[in-house]
Amino acid sequence: MKFSDFFVPKIARSDPKVREKAVLSCTDPELLQRVVQHDKDDHVRQVARQRIETLKTRQP
Repeated sequence: MKFSDFFVPKIARSDPKVREKAVLSCTDPELLQRVVQHDKDDHVRQVARQRIETLKTRQP
């Protein structure tokens, strides 16, 4: 963990596993879309895509 990680949200941390956990608990589709577009880790981007789809199916 980098020292700077203490000052950013979990979804922006340097560790991809921490970002993945943050994505799984996120309920903001716009933030998740930004993760899909900009995260440097393929797996985190895929998890964000899946989370967006999950949120879409849960909406009334």
